[in-house]
Amino acid sequence: MADIKNLEERVVKAEVKVEKCKGTIERHKKQYEKKVQALIKKGVDLTGLSKEEIDKVQDGYRQTELNWDIYDVKGKLEDIKGATKKLEEAEQILVNWNDKLSIEINKDKFIQDNAPQVIKDFLEDWKKKAYEWHIRRYDAYQEFKEELRSERNNLIIEFVKANPEVAERYLDENGNIQDYWQKDLINIRLKGLESHLKENELDYRSIESRKSNFAGGNILKMDSMYDEKERLNWLDKTLEREKKAKMLDLIHRISKVVGEITDASSLRISGKGSIDGFVIGDKGKAKVNTIDAGGWNIQCWHYRTLVDPVK
Repeated sequence: MADIKNLEERVVKAEVKVEKCKGTIERHKKQYEKKVQALIKKGVDLTGLSKEEIDKVQDGYRQTELNWDIYDVKGKLEDIKGATKKLEEAEQILVNWNDKLSIEINKDKFIQDNAPQVIKDFLEDWKKKAYEWHIRRYDAYQEFKEELRSERNNLIIEFVKANPEVAERYLDENGNIQDYWQKDLINIRLKGLESHLKENELDYRSIESRKSNFAGGNILKMDSMYDEKERLNWLDKTLEREKKAKMLDLIHRISKVVGEITDASSLRISGKGSIDGFVIGDKGKAKVNTIDAGGWNIQCWHYRTLVDPVK
């Protein structure tokens, strides 16, 4: 329901925007009409004329005080035109959000009408495992970043100490890195240092690549959020969307084989979280078998569900 609630909020905001645009157009039209009526009293009637037609009328008043009044009328026409364009854009955005909301509502209805409870339980269990894995992986990533930083700093210190003849500005009288540079090792510049870091996969690009390979997209996104509540809320919504997509995919695949599901009572969730068994529908019977992997440190628990027709 989280996606539906979010989309409903966007629809409301889009509706407010549309009404605001309509109000702006009405305001410009009233101002336009007021200016046109004022000119009529001065002997110039621009009622219903286009901008191009007003240009021709204006040619006869270029050197008079009415010239600027006519400019004001044209300006209001441009305001109405611009506001109308914004209204069209706002209305299209509203249509788009309503379409997306309708799709999500239909997805939820399809799931509620067609997904046996055992499949809902199976995927809720998947989400729980995935959530817990991401939390552990996020924490491990923080440690991994610190390890890389430490490895890089130690390598820089070793390199500087091994080349005292060219690194005097970085060393104290005892041959150790000065306190000032200890806090800013990344900015030490010595010939050959960058190559040395690269050889050990501790240059900037190598570190970023290693971090990316360790973390993956979701963890990197989480790492960009400093507020824990925001981070966990994002993770929950992301996994909820993925859960819904997985459920739709599985139900569609089962329904493609058996038609409308009439009996899923033999489906079972194993102790390790896999779902297996048989599903009966109005057009046939299918065997469901889950192949799973991962689930602890390196790899998030994932699965592949096979749906085969039973003759």
